[in-house]
Amino acid sequence: MAAGGKRRGMIIIIIAVLLIIIVGAVYAYITFFRGPQQTAQPISPATPVSEMQDIVITTQAVSRGTAFTAEVLAYVPYPRSELVAGTFITDMNEVVGRRAKYDLDPRVPITPSMVVDQPSGSLASFWIPAGMTAISMPITRQSSVSYAPQMGDHVMIIGCMLLADIDTEFQTGLPNFTSQVVAPGPGGQSGTTVTATILTQGDVSKQGQAEIDPNLNMAIYTVPSEPQRPRLVCQTVIQDATILRVGDFTGETLPTEGTQAPTTEGQAPAPVAAPNIVTLVVSPQDSVLLTYLMTANVQLTLSLRSAGDLQQFSTQPVTLQFIMDQKNIQLPAKLPYGITPRLDALNVPYEDWPNSTQ
Repeated sequence: MAAGGKRRGMIIIIIAVLLIIIVGAVYAYITFFRGPQQTAQPISPATPVSEMQDIVITTQAVSRGTAFTAEVLAYVPYPRSELVAGTFITDMNEVVGRRAKYDLDPRVPITPSMVVDQPSGSLASFWIPAGMTAISMPITRQSSVSYAPQMGDHVMIIGCMLLADIDTEFQTGLPNFTSQVVAPGPGGQSGTTVTATILTQGDVSKQGQAEIDPNLNMAIYTVPSEPQRPRLVCQTVIQDATILRVGDFTGETLPTEGTQAPTTEGQAPAPVAAPNIVTLVVSPQDSVLLTYLMTANVQLTLSLRSAGDLQQFSTQPVTLQFIMDQKNIQLPAKLPYGITPRLDALNVPYEDWPNSTQ
């Protein structure tokens, strides 16, 4: 009996422990997994909708100088509270018929500074930045980097000129001619005027200079054996100019030398002439400078700059002395022998190079 009662007591204890465990598990599940019960929150009043205002935007890309049409414009709503007066154009009629002052991407809001009135002149003026001017200059294949520069490229301009000595008073080339002045003789009849006579021999009377001959050890008078030789100098005259057009403005683009114009079937392609002029965007002062240089027949050469390179630099004027010193060129010695047949000029292997002998 005692053993049976002890066994029943153990069973009761085990059942009690299981009940405690089950109750604890249910409590833990409710507390940690389901979380606290949500309490009802008061509903906040709805934010009033802001009043909207339509503004004008582009629906596609518009190139600089292109006239606006209704097909490339559209309205989009914009909060009126954030719209500053005069910032965006709200009436499409203020845009249609006018031209884009800049290149515009699609979906760009139109501002008054982006449009200009319909011009009465050329569209080329739209590509000239404010404060700059455009000027044209002649080019050849050698002076234009073989026609490599195109619209938007940046170039530097090199000028080469010949300088000669002149008389500051007469503004004529040196040396001067010497002349003999014959004094007037006795006066003639009453009322006549006798003037001095000036005698000159032209080229044979060029002014020379006295020198001491080392062999005779005596003074001699030397005169020039040929006209004065001008001295060549080259230097950068404009560091940075922008190409506006290569060739004339009569077409959209002008092909370079070697390209062919489109032809119809059965016809031979016709060659297209290479451009002989380029238009540059420079400052107003540089426009005056280029006009002077072209009028003075200074040889101008374009040098293509690297894309995106707008740095300023300084160059030295190049003369014969500069080349001899910087490139370590030695003056040839006077030798008792020489090349035959004699060589008096170099043959430049370019067809249109200045002073070419080919």
